[in-house]
Amino acid sequence: MPERGHRFYGTTSVRVSLVIEAPSRYVYDWCTDYRSDDRRFSKRRPRPSYRVIRISPRRVVRIRALRGSGLDPALTVELIRLNPPRSWHQDQFDETDQQSVDYRVSAVGRARTRLQLLSTERWLTPDFPTREALRAQIARTWARFAAALEADYRDGRPARGR
Repeated sequence: MPERGHRFYGTTSVRVSLVIEAPSRYVYDWCTDYRSDDRRFSKRRPRPSYRVIRISPRRVVRIRALRGSGLDPALTVELIRLNPPRSWHQDQFDETDQQSVDYRVSAVGRARTRLQLLSTERWLTPDFPTREALRAQIARTWARFAAALEADYRDGRPARGR
């Protein structure tokens, strides 16, 4: 719910599904290993800095700071609820939108996993992407993550504490 004076200009929901060549437990552990060095996956320049706070074994807060256009940094706050070994939920808040994402992993073979996500974004600015553009952007991001995850699995790297 927006604070008084704020309004949503649009709401967009998209589903993305992909198959990853790794066991479901490895995929879950790799995806939920929130760390302060996660910026290595960012394509933005300069890269954002992350601060990860583990509230409990199933609750994580991640704060992302990126140099903004003014003196103050642009901040994003993510609240994550883990439901091992199959799902997790993330609420993300920043200056332009609020995003809620439900993630689910399921085995589709011996060492293959389907990752499904449902993302709902509420835009606080009148300039926001179409449903197709948002889906394509999320699919590209997760294709990049999946490639890194599969490479880590093939190379025998642990899913946690890389």
